[in-house]
Amino acid sequence: MYDIAGALVVQQLAEFLGALSEVSDVPTAYRVAAMGAARALDAEMVAVLRDGSVAAAVGFPAGEAPVRDLLAVVSGERATVKVPGCGPCPAIFAPSADEPAEYLVVARGGPDGFTVEEASLVRGMARVLELHVHMVKSLAAERRQAARNSELVDSLSERQRLLEHLSGIQRAIARRAPLPRVLNMITAGAHEMLGEDGVALWLLDSDEPDMLVMTSEIGLPKQVARRLSRATMAEAGTIGQAIVDDNLSTVADPGGVGMAVPVHDSGTVVGALAVAAYGRDREYEKRDQDILHAFAEHASLAVTDAKTFQALNKASHDQVTGLVSRSPFMEQLQRGLSVASRAGDRLGLLFVDLDGFKLVNDSLGHAAGDAVLAEVGARLRACVRSTDTVARLGGDEFGVLLAGFKTDDEVIAVADRILDQVSRPFDLTGQDVFIGASVGVTFSTPASPDADALVRDADLAMYHAKRTGKGRYGIFRPEMQEAFEKTVNLATDLRRALERDEFVVYYQPICRLADGELTGLEALVRWLHPKRGLVAPMEFIPAAEETELIIAIGHRVLREACRSASAWNRRRALAGLPELTVHVNVSTRQLRDDTVEMVADVLRETGLAASRLVLEITESHPALDLPLVCHQLHRFKDLGVGLAIDDFGTGYSSLLALRQFPIDTIKVDKSFVDDLDGNGDRSDLTRAIVQLGRAVRRDVIAEGVESETQRRALLDCGCRLGQGYLFAKPLDHAAATALVLEGRVTVGPALPVADPPD
Repeated sequence: MYDIAGALVVQQLAEFLGALSEVSDVPTAYRVAAMGAARALDAEMVAVLRDGSVAAAVGFPAGEAPVRDLLAVVSGERATVKVPGCGPCPAIFAPSADEPAEYLVVARGGPDGFTVEEASLVRGMARVLELHVHMVKSLAAERRQAARNSELVDSLSERQRLLEHLSGIQRAIARRAPLPRVLNMITAGAHEMLGEDGVALWLLDSDEPDMLVMTSEIGLPKQVARRLSRATMAEAGTIGQAIVDDNLSTVADPGGVGMAVPVHDSGTVVGALAVAAYGRDREYEKRDQDILHAFAEHASLAVTDAKTFQALNKASHDQVTGLVSRSPFMEQLQRGLSVASRAGDRLGLLFVDLDGFKLVNDSLGHAAGDAVLAEVGARLRACVRSTDTVARLGGDEFGVLLAGFKTDDEVIAVADRILDQVSRPFDLTGQDVFIGASVGVTFSTPASPDADALVRDADLAMYHAKRTGKGRYGIFRPEMQEAFEKTVNLATDLRRALERDEFVVYYQPICRLADGELTGLEALVRWLHPKRGLVAPMEFIPAAEETELIIAIGHRVLREACRSASAWNRRRALAGLPELTVHVNVSTRQLRDDTVEMVADVLRETGLAASRLVLEITESHPALDLPLVCHQLHRFKDLGVGLAIDDFGTGYSSLLALRQFPIDTIKVDKSFVDDLDGNGDRSDLTRAIVQLGRAVRRDVIAEGVESETQRRALLDCGCRLGQGYLFAKPLDHAAATALVLEGRVTVGPALPVADPPD
């Protein structure tokens, strides 16, 4: 795994160096260094101490920096500095020179102090400051001497030109100029300063460590450039020797003279910078060596920074969308919370979850899914300002961090734009694909504890939006956390209930409406809580669905129901009664699991004939993956079991499900049966549903039949079967056994079933 913290140190050092490269006097260098360190470390205070006094400081009113306290920190007598408005803050320091003594002192609020990487960054900044100040002082001294001695004018001019070259290179590195451009600046600068025939820079091939690749050159003869554009270490002569020895290497022969110095990447030799004079004598002096070393050191800085930034970018950015990835986003959010809290500002956080993305990924493939994710990333960036941050948090989840807004409505407007943009079609090689999004919105407060808590709140708001219909946003409210905790606690209780075998099966009779004869039973799960007694399904089934515990609960109900039905049918056969069917509810979540194999195993284990089992699919639950659901249902049909749509008419796609799924039975929802107690359009709709079922040759079972009026109305429109309190409430196993053996429920007078209309 790449060291993101270490990479950030290198990146911040490069930016620090770039800021100093713009400065040509010592007092300004100290001020720029203090401000740059404060910004990089999010520090309350930074001071530069020089020879026992404060040369520059950030975090104190002008002239009020506590010199004694700062000196006590560098002497080891104390570890904190009292900063106005922040109180005592943990402090660290690093020396930037020996004579006279110079120190960089940094203090920051909070109990956590400084990390190892941050301490390394302070030491690096102190070293960079020392080098730059030394260069500026040397140039200033030469200027003063030149004013008194005209013989030094040429030397001063040369120093000035070298400083200009190196400062330009430093600025290019800090501004993330492409590495080839920076390396070209280095060879061009060395060529101008040394006045030689040719300068070139070689780097080791990462795939072939013994092979050198020329990455930049100026002034080389064409035949030499071609011959050495790619060469082995042995073929490269003095260049290869400089790399092997990790030291300056020279060569002198009748063809000319040359000199090479190594180039490093984080201390490891990765190449060499060389200069050559062809066809003439040349003796390299210390001045020449120093200049070549100076350019080689900047080549090392450029190579290290470029490779570090590339690795950092790869580690901190999602490779599919190019957005910031989760870890650096969370770090940025945490820093933003700290800054906003001190400034009295707020942050807005959006948690975006795609709706329907899994269907795209599964049906069209991961390449298509990645294309959609990349386009989503582009659309999200288009919805925000350049100062806002968009991240891919994982899978099909995204985060958007907003700051500097004046009203909550500005953040809500961003959420609306995101919903609109994501709902627009995605063109995948000429095919339009549609998905959606649900967005959770939350705002930081001075009491917001940390980034994780804020993301959790936004996630809860998104979840609330998704539960209330998708394609919308939800704003976090504290009661959402309370509801979440209640769900978590309920899930814990459900797991314990499974372990303690607290779930029991009740049975509701399915009867012929005409005469009350029993044809089957629906298995209904109940939770027999040791303290609360029987818990109604509506109190725990939603939590079981959300936590996937419905799979284990459903397996247990299926096994118990099949075992009971098998035993009942054996006893009914001995009494000369026809076999009954048992209906068991199956969640669409279960259809994503290996439910077909599980059902086959249960049938073998219990001895129940497959034709005596009917699986009821809750039609009101949106099947997010219709192709998979349809495939699973056909596998059930191949097994021989019956299939029914439960709560028919209440879902989002009743007719679509009836057309696509291999359904044997539709169960008319109780809300439609209730309408039969009145007159008008509502009862006409119920009659239409029943007649539709009969027209497409499906069995129709009316749910929730509670009155004689409803029974007669259902018979009049051709419905043959029903269940409800008119016949019996759900029965425990003993009561159900008695009814099974009796074979009939007492209802009103026997009535005929109306023939279906033409």
